Amino acid sequence: MLYTEKEKNEIERVKEVFAEHLRQSPDFELLWSDKVGYVWLTIGVNPLYVDTGIRIESAADLCGRCLDDVATDVLYMTGNDHALEAADPLELAEIKRRWEPYINQLPEYAYLCKDLLNGKM
Repeated sequence: MLYTEKEKNEIERVKEVFAEHLRQSPDFELLWSDKVGYVWLTIGVNPLYVDTGIRIESAADLCGRCLDDVATDVLYMTGNDHALEAADPLELAEIKRRWEPYINQLPEYAYLCKDLLNGKM
């Protein structure tokens, strides 16, 4: 079995909370494989390419990747090419503002925000 029923249900719950973000992202795709489970596929749409596929190990793994992508969107928006842990105060405020709707629905994963900001992920 790829995931226990409980694990798969929790991954599905995280997937649902991030559904709109997952749908509109030009940088990745979340796919299901009967062989390995959920796969996070790095893609590009301009130019068109398919890059790295990473197996989603858990709901926390998926949540962390989604939160990181939300933060990366802010860094791209500001035009800064630096790591998340080097974000300036205005970037941090915007990142936290964008994370809030997700963490309000998934409070048990709030620790991931701190881990991301401290470069632990």
